Amino acid sequence: MDRRKQRILSFIEAQVEDQLRFVIDLCNQNSYTYNKEGLDRVAGLILEALEGLFPEHRIIQQEDVGNHHILRNTNDSGAICLLGHMDTVFPPDHPFQECTRDGDRLKGPGTGDMKGGISVFVYALKALNEVGALSGLPIVFILNSDEEIGSPTSRSMYVEERKKAAACLVAECAGPHGEVVVSRNGKIGARIDCWGQDRHVGMGTHKKASALLELAQKVVAVESLNDCLSGVSINVGRIEGGLGPCTIPAHAHCLVDVRWVEEGHRDVIVRHIEDEIARPYQPGCTSEFTILNARPAMPVSQGTETLLGMIQEIGRRLDQTIQPTHRRGTSDANFFGAMGVPTIDGWGPVCQKDHTPEESIIISSLFQRTALLSLFLLEYGRTQGMIL
Repeated sequence: MDRRKQRILSFIEAQVEDQLRFVIDLCNQNSYTYNKEGLDRVAGLILEALEGLFPEHRIIQQEDVGNHHILRNTNDSGAICLLGHMDTVFPPDHPFQECTRDGDRLKGPGTGDMKGGISVFVYALKALNEVGALSGLPIVFILNSDEEIGSPTSRSMYVEERKKAAACLVAECAGPHGEVVVSRNGKIGARIDCWGQDRHVGMGTHKKASALLELAQKVVAVESLNDCLSGVSINVGRIEGGLGPCTIPAHAHCLVDVRWVEEGHRDVIVRHIEDEIARPYQPGCTSEFTILNARPAMPVSQGTETLLGMIQEIGRRLDQTIQPTHRRGTSDANFFGAMGVPTIDGWGPVCQKDHTPEESIIISSLFQRTALLSLFLLEYGRTQGMIL
């Protein structure tokens, strides 16, 4: 191993406790998607850690969620885009608010999804800067605040930045054995609304136009479409409606998650759902299907396989076995990978039970992933003629 690589590893090893403290500080600050104040404080901690590393910093102001941030050292094509989201799924009144350490495990909100991954990016960049290699790499580091709700206000950033991107790396957590993510399902988040006619149950006959009864029929119909195409899954996750047991409800709605592997299946399954929604089960009822957010499927590209080969070789030098995996979930990686940009996700630490009060990471994997990313970026820069 050459001297520069050894210096990078020595720097990362010397920063192990600082990096862990950084993760804890990020996680102990609540950054639920709609906690704008908390998200902006998390952004401040990250920006402070990155101080002096990027000559250009653009802030995309938001009203309902935290501000988005783009840091760059290039405006040219061929950039390496690093993606990290700062929001978590835990609201400020949720009991899961702080980190606890148990040996090599750190439990806390966002440890794996994805504040641990953001720390990997930050400390890899700091290591490269320490050896004078960062300035030669065209980096665009994007931090958004609404990934957990489908990135509705940040998607336009990705659409713009991917036009110049040569590669995309995303800080979601690693697989249970350190796997990186090379492909992902596509996803739609949607809503079904049903309308009927409200009245007191004591007035009139048993005949009625109940929005809840109509919605119940829609839920059964939509759920029956599961696996009508290979790799397609549908889940109704929340239902609301009605005033009370003695009132026939005039309105009810549910939230729906739709996923697929093959992008060509997206429009087919949407048509099937719309056909079911358009068919009334009770006279006097109407229904509507609304897509709230969407991410396209992310297939494996030849460019992604090339990046994977480089990562696996570097992993071997570090005594790390790096295997690829497909993930049924989606991330902001989908916006890049779906358009053919070579994309590797899962750069964060090994995580268990993300999105639950048991979310935790393996602390030692922070060093492993930071070392892997640092040496990969160095090697990538050399192969592209960016770094001597």
